[in-house]
Amino acid sequence: MCDAPGVEPLCLVGMSGVGKSFWARRLADEAGLVVHDCDAEIGRGLSSLVSIAPGQEPVHALGLWMGMPWTAGYAEREARYLALEEEVTREGIGRMEPGHVLDTTGSVVYLPDPLLTELRARCRVVHLRAPEARREAMLARYLEEPKPVVWAGAFRAREGEAPQAALPRAYAELLAIRDRRYAALAHVTLDGAALEARPPPVPELLARITR
Repeated sequence: MCDAPGVEPLCLVGMSGVGKSFWARRLADEAGLVVHDCDAEIGRGLSSLVSIAPGQEPVHALGLWMGMPWTAGYAEREARYLALEEEVTREGIGRMEPGHVLDTTGSVVYLPDPLLTELRARCRVVHLRAPEARREAMLARYLEEPKPVVWAGAFRAREGEAPQAALPRAYAELLAIRDRRYAALAHVTLDGAALEARPPPVPELLARITR
């Protein structure tokens, strides 16, 4: 039973690593909200294709399966991932009601426009923004602990440029593209780094989201 049934359905969007799952867990633990975890559902859907090592997070196993945008077969795996993400997100939207929160993946903005329109109509969409100062650290984390990243054609090495050398520039460009897409989808934008540096109590967070 949700302790905060009057809270309108929420949807958290933003880049992987910005804190969506952290805040979804706190909303569940401290306010009793019901969380629909899209990453976990996608991991279950791809479990037959992905081998998870002992102690390994499923999302990191998915990242290794997806590979880098220049690796053989990446485009096919990206398409398969997005098809499952669309299915999982559609199911999650269908279950949304007051006191529920949808914890989306970073690639939610690449889903079909009609589905995103429905998402925005059914939920209050909260964008946790990744500020400029955090982006190098996010790239380092992506390289150290890969998560599945949908590039949607945004990765392009310049002539004579090795793919690995192009990655930092391309990743920064990807973040900028997504930032605009998240902001356009969201009803409210919060600074993910500020929330991490000084995490507010959950009632205060909810007040910021719903005011």
